[in-house]
Amino acid sequence: MAYTVSTWFFFFYFYCFLGWVWETCYVSVCQGKWVNRGFMHGPFLPIYGSGAIVVLWFTLPFRTKAVFVFFAGMFSATVLEYLTGAAMERIFHVRYWDYSDKPLNVNGHICASSSLAWGVFSVLLTMYGHSVIERGVLRMNTNLLEFIVLALTVYISVDMSASVREALNLKEILLSLEQNSAEFRHIQKHFEVLSAFYGSSIKEKSEAGLRKINSAIGTGKEMYGRIGASSRERFQEKLENKRKRKEYTGIRSLLRRNPCATSKMHKQAFDNFQEFIRNCK
Repeated sequence: MAYTVSTWFFFFYFYCFLGWVWETCYVSVCQGKWVNRGFMHGPFLPIYGSGAIVVLWFTLPFRTKAVFVFFAGMFSATVLEYLTGAAMERIFHVRYWDYSDKPLNVNGHICASSSLAWGVFSVLLTMYGHSVIERGVLRMNTNLLEFIVLALTVYISVDMSASVREALNLKEILLSLEQNSAEFRHIQKHFEVLSAFYGSSIKEKSEAGLRKINSAIGTGKEMYGRIGASSRERFQEKLENKRKRKEYTGIRSLLRRNPCATSKMHKQAFDNFQEFIRNCK
C-alpha cells in the first residue's frame, strides 16, 4: 500500500523517538548515570529516523527476502551515517559520534560493527517490527494523523533550530580558543628566535650590552606572560559571563547530551573547554 506524505513523516518521527529510547538507555548504562542522549533537546534522534526511512525505501519491496534486506539496509544506512557524520563535522567542527577506536572504521564516521548493527536492525524493522506500526498508522484517522504530524513538525523544527545555534556557538568558542593559542605560540616563537640570535653572539658583546640585551629579553618575556594572562583572564571572564546566558547554558547541555563528542580540528581547544565545563558548578 502506498504511503502518504503524512504517513512517511509520522514514521520518521516515530523512529526518531524509538532511536532516542535505545540510544539513551544504552549510553546511560555505559555512563552509569542518566544521559538525555542526542543532538536535540527533545526525545528524538534524527539519524535513527533518517536511517529507518532510508532502509524502508530500499527494503519494503523485498520485505520477505532476509538476505537482501540485510545487505541493502546495511549499505544504505552506512552511507547515510557516513555522510551525516562528515557533514556535521565540517559544519560544526565537532564529532558527535566517533568510531576511531573501533576496528575497520572509515575516518571515524562508520565502522564494521556499526554497519552490521544497521543490517540486523534492517531485518528486524522491515520483516517484523514495521508491520505492527504500519497497521496502527494506516488505521488512524487521517485528520488526527495530519494534526499529530503538524504538531511534531513545529516542535522538532524549533528544537532543531535551537540545537544548531548551540552547536554553532560551540564552534565559535573553539575557533576563539584556537586563535588565542596561535597568537601565544607566535609571540613565544618570536622571543625564542630573539634569544637564540643574541645568544649566539654573546662573546662579542660587552657586559653592559649583554645586561641590556638580557633585560630586553626578560622584559619581552614578562610582556608575553602578561599578554597571555590578560587574554586568558578576558576569555575566562567572557565564559563566566556566558554561564548566565541562555546560549552558554545550551552549549553545556549539548555537551552533556553527547559525552563522547570530540573535535579533531580543535582537539586542544576542545579539551580545554571540556575541562572548564567540568570545573563549573
